[in-house]
Amino acid sequence: MNPPSFPFAAVLLAGGRSTRMKQDKALLHWHGQDLWQAQMHKLQSIGAERVLLSCRAEQPLFASDGVETVHDPEGEDKGPLAAITRCLEHVQMPLLVLAVDMPWMTAAFLREQLHKHTDPEKGWFFRGPHGDETLAGLYVPAMLPQMREALAHEDLKLQHVVEAAVHSGLAIAHPLADEQMSFFHNANTPGDLK
Repeated sequence: MNPPSFPFAAVLLAGGRSTRMKQDKALLHWHGQDLWQAQMHKLQSIGAERVLLSCRAEQPLFASDGVETVHDPEGEDKGPLAAITRCLEHVQMPLLVLAVDMPWMTAAFLREQLHKHTDPEKGWFFRGPHGDETLAGLYVPAMLPQMREALAHEDLKLQHVVEAAVHSGLAIAHPLADEQMSFFHNANTPGDLK
């Protein structure tokens, strides 16, 4: 399959504190490698012009050649909204986001969505029974003012940002089909990975 019709970047979000997992999710073993490496391989295979790794400076994650590392500022814990905002400011182009704790997401599914989406000015997300899936979707630079405003007001819920973007026409929310639900499952506890 050819690359999407517009240039985009991709980022793996791996800087979470993993409190429920009681160990760093990024370092869990998944099919013979660390989970973060498995997720990174997916992003590297979908035709992104730039690939980023977003993590904390103290995490022992060593990105391969061609992967840009964007560290969380020391002492800051403003969650994925701050990390995505930083990365989007860094690349200034459509940014595909994937959380490290979504091991069932496939490169084929992401590639398919990128091919279907032809408007680089609009983000896209999937809306499931619990609301918008914010940690596997396409963020665009036009969303940055809303993201910065949310950070300034300490409203760190990504769902609020995505809902506002959809409401203002900056993003599209696709209904999540039953057969797509499993891609968006999170691994929050060791039992989830079994």
